[in-house]
Amino acid sequence: MGSEMVISTANILTSDGAMQNNAHKVALDSFIALIKTCSIEVTTQNKFAEHQINDNYDIYFMDLFYCDWNGKIPSDILKLAKKSKVILFNVQNDQLCEKHLLLAGFEGIFYLADRPDIVLKGLNQLKYSERWFKRSSMNDAFSYLLKLNKTLILPVNHTEEKTIFPTLTKRENTIINLVTKGSQNQEIADQLNISTNTVKTHIYSIFRKTKSRNRIELITWSLQSSDHQGSVLN
Repeated sequence: MGSEMVISTANILTSDGAMQNNAHKVALDSFIALIKTCSIEVTTQNKFAEHQINDNYDIYFMDLFYCDWNGKIPSDILKLAKKSKVILFNVQNDQLCEKHLLLAGFEGIFYLADRPDIVLKGLNQLKYSERWFKRSSMNDAFSYLLKLNKTLILPVNHTEEKTIFPTLTKRENTIINLVTKGSQNQEIADQLNISTNTVKTHIYSIFRKTKSRNRIELITWSLQSSDHQGSVLN
């Protein structure tokens, strides 16, 4: 974890109503106070405008206390999530689908009903560039990507795969292929006759080269890269 980038600056994107609604002000102030306990410098922006967003902040927290998205994420918010780290907070339960948020590139979500200790745990995880979603949502997103990947992969009869991604070594291409099929570290180690520590070393290298932080992002990267190259994983 120590080798990951640590979040140190954050921009809160909220609404003018925060100063008019006492319940909102309390919720917002409490959330900001928790962020500050994580040694993250915070600034607040009362209105969201995509053209005003710059790259001066490590992460953006978007206040959804007055959210009226009706389950559909606005296109300008999706654009922001693709180029920046975006967290949603003050979200009502069942207001949004976490799986869709994960696949759209959001970093995490905090609910209005979350206890302070849960929020603090999530903030500390996000600080080290990890995502914050329910485990069941992570599993759903992972399963979805595996199913999608299966429609693009040709069956193979051997473990050493043809190199697809030029930036990766032959062994890394083999491992990324196994990961996209759902193989866990021990299964990869058994299939390639190497130790799990060696597998972890290779996967860390793959994460670094592909700028992925977990298997969900890695599978997404492999799908996008394969599509861009006009080829499929063998």
